[in-house]
This record gives sequence, structure tokens and C-alpha cells, in this order.
Amino acid sequence: MMLFRPALALAPCLMLAACSGEPSESDMRTLVEGHTRKALESKGTGGFRQFDEFRKQGCVDARGKSAGGAQFDCYYAATFTPQPGRPAVTVNGKGRFTRTDKGLLFEDLGAQPK
Repeated sequence: MMLFRPALALAPCLMLAACSGEPSESDMRTLVEGHTRKALESKGTGGFRQFDEFRKQGCVDARGKSAGGAQFDCYYAATFTPQPGRPAVTVNGKGRFTRTDKGLLFEDLGAQPK
């Protein structure tokens, strides 16, 4: 029974670290896909559902950028087919991910076609 106590004491710390750490690839993909979908729909280019591929390339702490929660500037590569029958496009993007009490927020800092 004594062996489990250190693990139980460590569990809340790990959960807090997960809440304040950099976003996961899955979190990033969800937010960037939603942003991309809205951006394309507002331009009249509907039909985007999801990325064919998404890769998190890394994050840096964006301390000092905001008085809010933890912020990270993250880089990613996303591949998608803009229109059926057209070749897939890969973009390298950068976004700012901010943890707030309402969840993770995304701000697009630009994307470049590869």
C-alpha cells in the first residue's frame, strides 16, 4: 500500500502540468482545423472538412506576450486538399496558443505554402 502513495501524491501535479504546458498535437490540430474551416467558409470556399496530415513541429514559450494564461508560439505543417480533384497543399504555419480558464485559444500568426 505504501508504494502507491508517492504516485497518488504526484498525480495532481502531473494533471496541473498538463493544463499549463504546451498544447498537444491533437489540441493544435483541432483548433487549427476549426480556424481554417471558418476562414475558407468566409471566403466562399466551402467543403474543407479536415487536414489529410498534421504535424506539430515545436513550441516556444511566449512569456511576456500576455497577462493571461500560459502562451506558446507553435509551429506546424498541415496538408489538405483545397478542392476535390486538385493536388494536396502543405502549409507551414505558426500560431499562438493561450491557455485560459475557458480552454485553449488559437491565434493564427501566418502560414506559408511549402
